[in-house]
Amino acid sequence: MEADILSGRGLLWLAWDGRAIQAAATTVLINSEIGKVCVITACGGTGMKRWLPLLNGIESYARDEGCTRVRIYGRKGWLRVLDGYRAKHVIMDKEIAVSQVG
Repeated sequence: MEADILSGRGLLWLAWDGRAIQAAATTVLINSEIGKVCVITACGGTGMKRWLPLLNGIESYARDEGCTRVRIYGRKGWLRVLDGYRAKHVIMDKEIAVSQVG
């Protein structure tokens, strides 16, 4: 994320209340088999009810950039607060022990 933002491939979005940063999000645009997609790669902060409506600004940016959708990789709990988003896939990880040779 840091490299994407510093190189200009990604954007850093801040929710500022005039005194302090309340939340931050990062996005990157990708070309996929379904068209251009704006991926929210990270998002977090305090006082979500105040800044969650700012997601509309990211969606407008994505539309203006020719994206066909906004994609979020995150916890399922986000679905409770994100209007219009739905789970399309589940990403599963299994931790495995690193082989120690020698």
